[in-house]
Amino acid sequence: MPVTSIVIDLSTISPAASAAEAAAFSARGGVRFLDAPVFGSKGEAANGGLWIVVGGDEATFESSKVVLEPISATLHYMGPSGNGAKMKLVGNLAVAAQLEALGESLSLAKKAGLNLHDVLVVFAVTDFRSPIFDGVGSAVVANDYSPSFALKLMLMLKDGNLVKDFAKSLGVSVPGTIATVGTIERTVDAGYGEENASALIKVLASDAGVDLAQ
Repeated sequence: MPVTSIVIDLSTISPAASAAEAAAFSARGGVRFLDAPVFGSKGEAANGGLWIVVGGDEATFESSKVVLEPISATLHYMGPSGNGAKMKLVGNLAVAAQLEALGESLSLAKKAGLNLHDVLVVFAVTDFRSPIFDGVGSAVVANDYSPSFALKLMLMLKDGNLVKDFAKSLGVSVPGTIATVGTIERTVDAGYGEENASALIKVLASDAGVDLAQ
């Protein structure tokens, strides 16, 4: 049967849910499916700067570039159906770890009497530098938690649990992610769920008895 349409799912879902989608569309006949979750938020979406990871038939991916390229900074074909969803969870694990590490390190630095602007200058030039450390770090010291993506929706409380479940299904230990999901749950319970995902740092600072705004 000739292909009549291509369905592209840009959302973050479990690999199992993605597989079910692919099977359902395949059963309809004439429909091809790509899982193509994105990294990035409102700013990247508005400026055509998303980073998109794609799973599915490679020929379908190639024919879909005309739709995906205008909204993306980079496109990454990850292999068969479901691999885009898997890569998104792998990436979200890395994001969660960096936010947790930034909150812990800035809290420790403040408690130790270091100037956080000086700390962030060091973070920006070392071999562990990160755009997350740069962008979120600057916002934290400015006390700016305006939402690019609200914590309650976030990669973390939803996607953190997706990462945990995915890792568990493969027998992979992710203790750091489990700890970070706990931090996020405490942050939402503290009433910061409408703020940016980086608001989890507020709880880590509170645990240390410090104020990170400068």
